[in-house]
Amino acid sequence: MRIRGISLWRRSSPSPEETDPFARDEAAVQDAELREILLRYALRVAAAFAILFGLVFFVFWWSGAAVRFGAARAADRVTPTWRVSGTVRSAATRQPIPWAAVEDDPNGRPPFYRTDAGYSGIFELLTLAEPHRVRVSAPGFHTMFIDMGRRWFLWMPEGRETLDVELQPD
Repeated sequence: MRIRGISLWRRSSPSPEETDPFARDEAAVQDAELREILLRYALRVAAAFAILFGLVFFVFWWSGAAVRFGAARAADRVTPTWRVSGTVRSAATRQPIPWAAVEDDPNGRPPFYRTDAGYSGIFELLTLAEPHRVRVSAPGFHTMFIDMGRRWFLWMPEGRETLDVELQPD
């Protein structure tokens, strides 16, 4: 508004962005750098949270498996989760021994699982993951006892183990 040549609006001094064209670019660069730093930080926090969440989920799953296994073992309703496979051979000839018996040691803690090797001496026994002994026997050969399994609660309550056995002839 003007009254007889006098301006009622007062003009303020010009801002640095108006006088220096590079000041605007520097502010934009600083804003972009700040956004990039904040984005990296947010991604790191999100990754740390995801890893932590995954670890907590794994621990709860693992402890639940431990409790289920212990409860089933106490109630004599445990299911075999440890797969032992291999070949039974003669120690003298290295030839496979057909129809060899591979079983949990009957002097151990029940339940007991058993399988027979095939014609080529190959067997697969499904048993418990806990440490125990397996008895391997065949007519005309000495019986062999082998320690197998693992402390299931150290890692997982299931798994595989390869066991190649050489029996001594009588």
